[in-house]
Amino acid sequence: MVALLMILLRTLSFSYAEDDHCRYFKYCGSSSSQGSSKSAPSASIASSLNPGNISKIKGLGVEFSYQPSNPVGYAIVTGNGKLGGALIASSGDNTFFGNRAIEIDDVYLQRRVDNKRYKNKKLHGAIGLSLIDKSNFGLDLGLSAKRHSEIGRINPGMGVSGKLYFLNFGYYVYKDDAKIALNDYTNPYSGIPYSLFYGSETYEEKYTVATLTLGTKIKNFAFDLAAIKTDYKFYTKPTSIRIYSSSYLFKSVLFNLAYRQEESDNLKEKDGMLSIERKKSDIYGGVQYMASKNLMFGVAYNAFLLNEYSANLTLFL
Repeated sequence: MVALLMILLRTLSFSYAEDDHCRYFKYCGSSSSQGSSKSAPSASIASSLNPGNISKIKGLGVEFSYQPSNPVGYAIVTGNGKLGGALIASSGDNTFFGNRAIEIDDVYLQRRVDNKRYKNKKLHGAIGLSLIDKSNFGLDLGLSAKRHSEIGRINPGMGVSGKLYFLNFGYYVYKDDAKIALNDYTNPYSGIPYSLFYGSETYEEKYTVATLTLGTKIKNFAFDLAAIKTDYKFYTKPTSIRIYSSSYLFKSVLFNLAYRQEESDNLKEKDGMLSIERKKSDIYGGVQYMASKNLMFGVAYNAFLLNEYSANLTLFL
């Protein structure tokens, strides 16, 4: 199904318009691309925040991210300028621009010490369709599907994204699954072993995530706010995240700077120790160089919430 979608969108892209790298990448100032998340560092990140954001993608692109001691991440995006699609090897959970997933605190601490990314067992697909595209008003519709490899269910999502004069907006809601091994881990708040409390060695939960985005773009500068909220049964209080992101294009160089505020029951790691702090904050920085209409590469800081540096490359065919 996914392969057929990619082939269809790629075929349609030849008939839409001649090649223009400003349509491939939003970074050269296209006012309509990536909908409500114009400051997102990549099309895949914009798609994760709202599938409607990829409706203006034109061409076939592959995104890669590399960080030492971790597998290479990838995403495929394609479209004809009015209909876009994305296939992402993970859902973006526990990354800077993603949701905070359920995670055993001891497991979280160990992977932080080992500088390992969160082991994401999901596949994320998205489609964006441009419904209205006027100079002062635009509206896009997005659909998504997420599948946890161990559970097997396909969870749907729906989003709308658009613009009204200088304002960009979007709302996205989707279902998702969690499955974690409890083993002999203990709840740090109650001191009770998880397996004893739940009467099982594993824990499963279906939950709903809602994302609201709002922003603006003035010439080569873009600023966005994303608010992500999740009501987990596993935690006593809702998880809420606010991401303030900005981008600035100078000639062929894109600069990204973002600030993340999180309120969650997940513990905080610092210097190899865990502490109970419901409020947490992180920063993100990135620089990307558009070498040609087909190639862009750069470096990013803290993309995976490990205070790490990673390299990224986007190739459009």
